[in-house]
Amino acid sequence: MLGIRREMKLKGSWPKVIFTPLFFALLAAALLAPIASETAIPNLGDYIIHLAAVIQAKMGWMEGQFPLRVMPMELSGWRYPFYQFSSPTTYMIAGLIYQWLTPANPLIAIKITIWLGLFLGGLYMNRLAYWLVPSKPAALLASVVYLFAPYHIIIVNHLGSLNEIVALGILPAALYYTLQRYYHPADDKTLLQLGFIWYLLITIHIVTFIYTSFFFAILFFLITCKNPTRFRSLLSVGTAYCFGCLLAIWFLAPIFLLEKYFILSSTYNNPAYLRLFHPFLSQLLFPAASITTGYKSSALMTIHPAVGWPIILAAGICFYAYLNRLSCGHKRADYWLPPLLAIFFIAFFMVWSPFNFWRWLPQPLLVAQHCWRLLSQVIWIGALLFAWAICWLFKNRLDQRHAIIGTLLIVMSANPWFPVSESAQINPTNFIQHPYLIYNEDAYLINFNHYTNFVDTIDSVLIYPTHSLKLNTIYRIPSSLLQLTVAPSIVLEGDLPYPMQLNAVVNHKILATSRMNSAHFRWRIPLNAVTDYNVNAPPLELMFTTNENRPAHLTIPTKGILLTGFFKPNEVLDIQQVQPHCQQERKNTVCTLTVPPSVHLVELPILYYPDLLSVTINGKSVPYQSVLYQGRLVTGIIPQPEQSEVIKVRFQGLPWANTVSFLAWGVWVLLYLFVNIRPYYD
Repeated sequence: MLGIRREMKLKGSWPKVIFTPLFFALLAAALLAPIASETAIPNLGDYIIHLAAVIQAKMGWMEGQFPLRVMPMELSGWRYPFYQFSSPTTYMIAGLIYQWLTPANPLIAIKITIWLGLFLGGLYMNRLAYWLVPSKPAALLASVVYLFAPYHIIIVNHLGSLNEIVALGILPAALYYTLQRYYHPADDKTLLQLGFIWYLLITIHIVTFIYTSFFFAILFFLITCKNPTRFRSLLSVGTAYCFGCLLAIWFLAPIFLLEKYFILSSTYNNPAYLRLFHPFLSQLLFPAASITTGYKSSALMTIHPAVGWPIILAAGICFYAYLNRLSCGHKRADYWLPPLLAIFFIAFFMVWSPFNFWRWLPQPLLVAQHCWRLLSQVIWIGALLFAWAICWLFKNRLDQRHAIIGTLLIVMSANPWFPVSESAQINPTNFIQHPYLIYNEDAYLINFNHYTNFVDTIDSVLIYPTHSLKLNTIYRIPSSLLQLTVAPSIVLEGDLPYPMQLNAVVNHKILATSRMNSAHFRWRIPLNAVTDYNVNAPPLELMFTTNENRPAHLTIPTKGILLTGFFKPNEVLDIQQVQPHCQQERKNTVCTLTVPPSVHLVELPILYYPDLLSVTINGKSVPYQSVLYQGRLVTGIIPQPEQSEVIKVRFQGLPWANTVSFLAWGVWVLLYLFVNIRPYYD
């Protein structure tokens, strides 16, 4: 009889076991429903970039990249190291899903990845809230608040920020395992769990990692101040955190060494830029979506981020209870309430601050680019405050009815932020065959204009990277730059709307004239006749005119104005000469060349990054240098005495950082085996 009752009890528990995962699986599916089409690409700039990265991640897997570092097809085949400086783990996961589960449709692969991030976020926020307040209905409702916070909806359905979505799914797990480590500092299992979770957060979204680290540090510092005997626990948490950083040092080290030199750095090294789209207090607190019309370049300029009324009410209730020394009935929750309130107001203030305090903060904290991105921190703190507040309001008498009605109310409150889905004017079939970055394709290139010390040699300079050449407009070329040339020439390449005659006017004199009959043209204009370009001379003034009766404001589509002639003839093999002799052999770019004795420099179709490339000639490792080629730095090498040379180039990252990460992962695996084998011998 007892056996039958026990069997019935076990059978009856199965619905409870599967209810929570099923609940969050359905919520995650509902949350991404507006962009869930399998045939149309949503009209979200970030989403399209991530889709291109997922497609190319599959290519990276197929050529043997592990971990992912470079895009095989970006920047005219120059293998752009997007993953090394972005978020390799997200794309590794999505690329694997695309390769093995949805080989015909990357749109499904990216949806599955987003769904996984949302699902994990709900599941772990539920575990975290239940740790704080041992009430299943309250924990469930706190998770719904987290998932359906307006900011969460915006990054899913208005921005399509794949990496941030997945990072917000990992964030509650990071706090949950940090708490386990804090309260069980001697447990080797928590060291493994927390180190791995921090590795994931680092390699999924660096912005979320930095701000999560910042607020976790404040939170645990405040908790430890309340109980100084826990100082060793704080050190134990720090050890696990450092372990996670060592696991990810192959990714972190190149970022910290080079990030300030990238073109993108101008957007996250400028304190004023953080407040460019600064939200007003009314927008953050308003219970409905606040929309501005007339902007097309960013979703955050049209629909403003808000905190959401469930979090606002919860923060207000918790603050009132704290001032009046009220208790929710759970000792642990009451103990953690003051530090949670403190970091909530710090995070909220950093989002909304009426004055620009960012200029006084350490440089890494400027990485957000926009201050509203700190709402990612506000919502997880707010969800935990909601769990406390709901227990206090209902005096811990919550049941399934409260969970059902509360879920409906929270979802209804989030409705104003859900968009009407809109498809991009991009053919999915063509995009899958030729995935490209629609903007920021040069984000992780070295900004040689600001950091000229990275330029070793000049082949050609893109004087004006304009896509639209204006006739009768003066373009100035610095004389100091002309002085570096041997045989200076201007190269103009573009497309004419109709045949016409063009005149190149230099210093108000016609230097050359050409009749362009074809639509596409490439015109080389020697500047040998111009001799007055010493270092103290004024800039050379270049202008293009036409003798024909054409509109006064006619513009010609071009690739920009290019200055060449920095080498003597036959001294260099440039990229156009080398690239036809190069092919990709898995991770290596292999160029087989016959180098004439007169050549002193060989330009390779590889983007330049100091210390991150492996270059060999006939199997021997050789140093490399940077060459300014038009608008980018490429890799150049000095050829060996042999005429026939096989040059192999691979983007490998920092060798010392790779070694440290490899050793750290070895320790992690050995410790994992020890933790799992030891119980059999105890």
